[in-house]
Amino acid sequence: MSRKEKRLNPVHPGTVLGRIMDELDISGYALAKATGKTPTQIHRIVNTKAGISADMARLVGKALDTSAEMWMRLQAQYDLEVAEMKQPNLE
Repeated sequence: MSRKEKRLNPVHPGTVLGRIMDELDISGYALAKATGKTPTQIHRIVNTKAGISADMARLVGKALDTSAEMWMRLQAQYDLEVAEMKQPNLE
């Protein structure tokens, strides 16, 4: 990609989680209860203030009938894109 091309901002997995929660009409409190985590932990992820750990990926995957791997891939992709934006020309 040339320097002149504009890149879209990376999509945080919390953004995806928030959209899924909206579609399923699940509150942060309900997801927290289903995962055994606090509502604050869920809200920090949804508000893109925290990433999704492997442990959280497993819990969210089980609660939402998705896979832990999906959440881990989203987090890894986000992390790589952020790193690329910070230091685009590693040679």
